[in-house]
Amino acid sequence: MKLKNLVLIIIILGLSVVGCSQVNEESTNQVEEEKVTYVKVESVSKGEISNTLIYGGKINPKQQISVTPKIVGKVKEVNFDVGDSVKEGDILFTLDERDIQNTINNLEAQLKSAEASVNMSKLNLESAKGSQQEQQKNQLEASLKMAEIQLNDAKKAYEDTKVLYDIGSASKQQLDQLETAYKTAMINYESAKEAYDLFINNLSEENVELAQNQLSQALATKEALEIQLANAYDSLNDTSVKSPIDGIVSSRMIDPGEMVSAAIAPFTIVQMDTVFVDVNVSEQIINKIKTGQDVDIYVKSAFDEPFKGIIKTISPVANENTLTYPVKIEIDNKDSILKPGMFAEVEFSIDTVDNTIIVPREAVLTEGDIDYVYVIDGDKAKKVEVELGLDNGEKVEVVTGLKEGDQIVVRGQNYLEDGGKVEIVE
Repeated sequence: MKLKNLVLIIIILGLSVVGCSQVNEESTNQVEEEKVTYVKVESVSKGEISNTLIYGGKINPKQQISVTPKIVGKVKEVNFDVGDSVKEGDILFTLDERDIQNTINNLEAQLKSAEASVNMSKLNLESAKGSQQEQQKNQLEASLKMAEIQLNDAKKAYEDTKVLYDIGSASKQQLDQLETAYKTAMINYESAKEAYDLFINNLSEENVELAQNQLSQALATKEALEIQLANAYDSLNDTSVKSPIDGIVSSRMIDPGEMVSAAIAPFTIVQMDTVFVDVNVSEQIINKIKTGQDVDIYVKSAFDEPFKGIIKTISPVANENTLTYPVKIEIDNKDSILKPGMFAEVEFSIDTVDNTIIVPREAVLTEGDIDYVYVIDGDKAKKVEVELGLDNGEKVEVVTGLKEGDQIVVRGQNYLEDGGKVEIVE
């Protein structure tokens, strides 16, 4: 009986040992399966890497011109509005020209009178020099009679119009014009009379000198009137205010009927087929950029992709207040997407390295002073120490440790250990 119980106990213990061994083996298999890590990989390749620095600035037009009139006047007509395209020479607005035209008419009348005085003075000079010809006498008599008739007619017309003006039946402009004509006729008459008297009296040498002086004075008066008339015609041309450039109207400050002067610009024209960004850079990069260099410009309010710009000017002297260096970048804007005043970010590439191994920055792990990546070796992840070069925060240069074509882990690397089993996923 005791023997049978002993055998039974041994059998039970043996079964227990076998059962425990099977359980331990299954547990070990489960642990090994749990150590498989799913990762994403990327092939190592060569390329170019640069450090970049970003500076902000505003978009400015290629040209911005304030258009002002050369003369003061009342606006007669406005031909363009804000947003309109204009060509060089287009008339933006015109001023009332009536007062200037009246001035021109008066000056032309005075010029005719001055020309007559010059002719008379020449005859007087000839007479003073002893040119006692009958033909001259007849001409002088005829000129004197004609001047007298014109004087009487002008005087009567002026006096009659003055009466009408006093009772409100004639305008001040009409009265002024007739007064000018009357004075002109009086000058002509006096000149004709003096010429005739000089001829008849056979002037002496002193009279010759006087006649010469009168001719010089008449010529000077004529020349002064010619200058005034030319200026008046210039003013008449200035009543049409034109655009000095091709561009777009960015500002219009006037309406018909308003008075304008050079104090305030009625129109502003901008040229935007090319725009500029002005930024101020630090001494950190001033010697690492150059004119003609391409840069990327981000204008988030206009477009998601960067615009291409070219560095046009770099100031060699720092601003005294900011201790930064002004840099001007040109951008092609044929489609007028970029508008003056928009905020822009200029990305400068510095410390560029070509034809070098480049990997994503997040693929590199650090442990103490050691940088390393995981390289795929079959179904295992192998820990490989690397030496880093240029680092721009997004990509990093690997100087030693990797070669083209290596498969490195770029996702899941934080959960790996050297020699750990991996499974690659897309």
